[in-house]
Amino acid sequence: MSTPSSMTCNTTLSLDYIVSPTLQTSLPNSGGSLKKKARLNVQDQVGLVRDKIESLQSGALSCQESKHQRYLTKLGAKSEHSHKMKKYKWLHDTHAHEASHTSLVHQCQQEDKDAEIHLREVDIRVHEAHLLVLDKEAETLQLKIQYHQMMQGNKAPGLD
Repeated sequence: MSTPSSMTCNTTLSLDYIVSPTLQTSLPNSGGSLKKKARLNVQDQVGLVRDKIESLQSGALSCQESKHQRYLTKLGAKSEHSHKMKKYKWLHDTHAHEASHTSLVHQCQQEDKDAEIHLREVDIRVHEAHLLVLDKEAETLQLKIQYHQMMQGNKAPGLD
């Protein structure tokens, strides 16, 4: 603000030098009028300069606000991207864990089924072997019966 007043002072002084001394001596009222006009002209110029300064300051402030807004938008986008990447990684890791767990559960179930099938196959072989033993025992008993019948048949004619 000190600059415009010093400009006003300098401009007024320079206007005083422009005014010719003959006009000031011959027309005392018109010299005051010229000073008044010069002062008004300088005040108008100061007002214009102030308006330009305010406009430049406003433009600079607007530019700074725009840069700040752009920075905040960029920061928000980076933050959102980072959040989405963390969420994606978490979902990916969770899915991989669930897939691994499901695979492990399936493998355990498959092993249980395989063991059950093997146990039933062994059980079937045991029953088949038991049936063979029973068949052999039945065959042995039939042979014993035939042997006793033959022995009784041989003793019966010899008793007569």
